Amino acid sequence: MTVEELMKYMLNLFNSTNNDLQNEYEKLSQKDMELSDLDHYIENHKLKAYELAKIGKLRKILREERREIKDNIEIIETIKKFTDKYNNKLITGDIMQNLKEQETIKKKQENPIYKYRTNILDRLEAKDEQIQK
Repeated sequence: MTVEELMKYMLNLFNSTNNDLQNEYEKLSQKDMELSDLDHYIENHKLKAYELAKIGKLRKILREERREIKDNIEIIETIKKFTDKYNNKLITGDIMQNLKEQETIKKKQENPIYKYRTNILDRLEAKDEQIQK
């Protein structure tokens, strides 16, 4: 991973953690509603054993999916503690500024312009003129 890629990754980390956490909570809410719907279905219908088994299998799948979401939330909340502590306009602004500076440097390096600091080339040109005479 290059330094530029790392800086972009850091910027994304600081900017997207809240959205990622919100998305996981929305998924969790959806799973909870699905489980609740199954519970109400069981409550409101007379079901045969094979139907209950079918619902049981579906509940198990939903619970496993819910557990995965909860595990993700736990990890993202840990990351969020870090990003909340350090995420302010200064750090994200500094990262964006640094990325712009890197881009400017890359462009400059692709088309280098050297500004001569001495008059040594005048002597070289003078010698060329003497040779031509």
